[in-house]
Amino acid sequence: MKPKKEWAKTRRKFLQRAGAGTIALGSLPLLAGKAWGDDGDKSFHFVVLTIGPGKDRLLISGDGKFDEDGNIEGGGSFDHFQAVPPAPLPLVATGAWKARKFVSFTLPTVTAPGDPDATHGVFQGGVLELRAEFYPVGQPKVKDVMVEVVCNLGPAGASTPGKDEGVSVTFPDGTEFKPSGTGVTIFSTNGEPGD
Repeated sequence: MKPKKEWAKTRRKFLQRAGAGTIALGSLPLLAGKAWGDDGDKSFHFVVLTIGPGKDRLLISGDGKFDEDGNIEGGGSFDHFQAVPPAPLPLVATGAWKARKFVSFTLPTVTAPGDPDATHGVFQGGVLELRAEFYPVGQPKVKDVMVEVVCNLGPAGASTPGKDEGVSVTFPDGTEFKPSGTGVTIFSTNGEPGD
């Protein structure tokens, strides 16, 4: 067995090497591409019920992040069903969706005096548009689906007249689902309040 002093020296060398390896591994994402966490990054979160034509309804959730350079990643789950009682309501499709292309992010057109960025703490109002792919279980994927996420952030006094809080989904065949007023949408600035 090594003396205590020699063991401590060996341990210190090991930890230094391990630390250098950790720094090198941690640097890989920076060298490989976009480094998330830069100024301007935002996150989106929502769980909402949308209303389609006739009895069609779409329950959809989503989480992800995007930045001012047009990078986006994220997705969620969905249930497309018919609002025809009794429960359980008939299922049309269910599965996952993934963000594929950032289209735009605009700030609300109405903001509180002195708060043009429509922020309240780390939260922010706005309108995000993206293109997505939907992956219904047992059915072909659906490309080029337009998803619009609207957050009229009441505590910030922020809203976009004509845009209801919620999520709109438009499929390539023209089928549209609009906000129902049920659910929550929010953007976060991924920073400290006031950043």
